[in-house]
Amino acid sequence: MPSVKLRRKPSSTSAGGVSAFVICTVKVVSINNNAVQDKMVLLSLLLIMTLVSMIFLFVEPIKQQQKYHDFADKRLYLCACHSDGLFLPPNSDVGRNRKAGFIIPNFGDVVSNVVILIGGLSGTILLRLKDVGEVDDIRLWQLEVCLPIFFYSTIAISFGSTYYHWNPSNQTLVWDRLPMTVAFVSIFCYMLEDYLEQGIGSSLLSPLIFIGVMSVLYWNWTDDLRLYALVQFLPLVVMTVFVIFCQSRYGGAMQHSLALVLYALAKVCEDRDYKIWRITNKTISGHSLKHILAGMA
Repeated sequence: MPSVKLRRKPSSTSAGGVSAFVICTVKVVSINNNAVQDKMVLLSLLLIMTLVSMIFLFVEPIKQQQKYHDFADKRLYLCACHSDGLFLPPNSDVGRNRKAGFIIPNFGDVVSNVVILIGGLSGTILLRLKDVGEVDDIRLWQLEVCLPIFFYSTIAISFGSTYYHWNPSNQTLVWDRLPMTVAFVSIFCYMLEDYLEQGIGSSLLSPLIFIGVMSVLYWNWTDDLRLYALVQFLPLVVMTVFVIFCQSRYGGAMQHSLALVLYALAKVCEDRDYKIWRITNKTISGHSLKHILAGMA
């Protein structure tokens, strides 16, 4: 995990960045007149902007550690039409073996994205087959706007993650994280509508997607993970509070709890990548299990 260091005095660069962030966010929100008129939404945005500002002013930049790209499963899998596939030693001559068939690098972490793809496709198909019937405006927004964004983002994650794990680097990781932030934000706004006042989630969806996408682009431009870390972990904490202390408008607390537990287990497996790889006798790594659990969530 990257180390977090506090600073005693904000730098002028941080102050300028915070000012630009606040101006851009206000501009995005002002496009939605309902959001401007809703006091609860404005208070929520004020809280978000305060948290972001405090992090940028008083927390040192968090750099992406290059060892993050060093995953346990480095197996090369040779797919040959004329015979069964086989695993090659990690240091094999890829160029020479490519003549014998198609090679999948980092096998487990690449192919485990199929589970995420299945999860996204299943959700999309179920939504299309679902008879909406007579529902209120909140439920209609959840089913026709929020969940489609979430499931389409999940499908995009499967392709972005496959692309990243094929050749892990900061440059390829961008395409894994971009759809991930959109998925985080969309399901977060879904739960805002489910547990809080009507209109909060729908009003915050656009500005939060903007913040999520900017968090990845900002990291890519500056190698600073502060904003991305906030986008990734704050919604998880808030959604956990919802499930424990609030009542779901449509009775989905059990499903929400299960999804949060599966995702928490996925993060634990991600952190125990090499340990799980050794425990399973190099059959499956922690990061591959993370993909499987996240897809099930």
